[in-house]
Amino acid sequence: MSTATRHSGRHTLTARPCAIVVDGGAALAEDLDHGLAVVPQRILIDGEEFVDDGRTGAYASFYRRLRKGHTTSTSTPAPGEYLDAFRRCDSDAIVCLTIPAIWSGMFDAATLAASMLAGEEGRRRVTVLDTGTAAGGLGLVARLAADLSAAGRTSDEVLSAVQRACGEVRTYGALSTLTYVARSGRVPALIAGISNSLHVRPVFRLFGGETGRVALTRTTSGAVSALQRAAVEHLNGHPQWLLVFHADAEADAATLRDGLASATTVARSETVPLSPIAGAHTGPGTIGFAALPLRGSTIQG
Repeated sequence: MSTATRHSGRHTLTARPCAIVVDGGAALAEDLDHGLAVVPQRILIDGEEFVDDGRTGAYASFYRRLRKGHTTSTSTPAPGEYLDAFRRCDSDAIVCLTIPAIWSGMFDAATLAASMLAGEEGRRRVTVLDTGTAAGGLGLVARLAADLSAAGRTSDEVLSAVQRACGEVRTYGALSTLTYVARSGRVPALIAGISNSLHVRPVFRLFGGETGRVALTRTTSGAVSALQRAAVEHLNGHPQWLLVFHADAEADAATLRDGLASATTVARSETVPLSPIAGAHTGPGTIGFAALPLRGSTIQG
């Protein structure tokens, strides 16, 4: 039976020793009975609000509009939205997972909301954790935390395992274009224009809160090969929990998934669409994977 029940159109979580809160950008899946309290992310696409709450049914329509040249803008959830999520958690302890604080105001918003809840209740239930990762990486950490929560683990046990996972999880991706990254201000428009004219597909990594370039490729097959090589070089031969993600590129993601299965030892895997809050910055056509080393059902270490 699900640990989340529908109440007044919103999810209210039944009591567990430790509840988990994450934002809608964590590469969740439509059919994932994750038992998480999800803070929605809001995106304006040509002035119309799109709410990314982790349910993937509307993602395809978002990417269709993005491919047609519609403009987007994103914003950080307000502290009140985190506070609402915290209030929905009927647990003695809550762990809230965010992307790196240097990228977004989400960590600060969640921290303020945690203080607001403590003021209301006269006790502190919430620990806010900067995971140092995002998108598929955050999705893996959130899934691990949800599994531990569902198993009835204490907040100390959840925090210990999640902190270790944050130091282990690796994310790799390949962009179809630099156009959308340039719009976000993360690379100069001139560099993006030159790269696009040369049909370059950058391959990047995210590890420990830092990003870096892995390779520059010219084709989708080249990008998939570069991602496979990264898996061979950096995943150390341990059994892996893999989360393959894509921004409206399901066929390419399937090719990548099959390649990873032959390149590394896979203990657990799934493929999910990249959330629009991330896709608005990376652009449609992005593919990639996040990996977490496992021993049985526990983290390596």
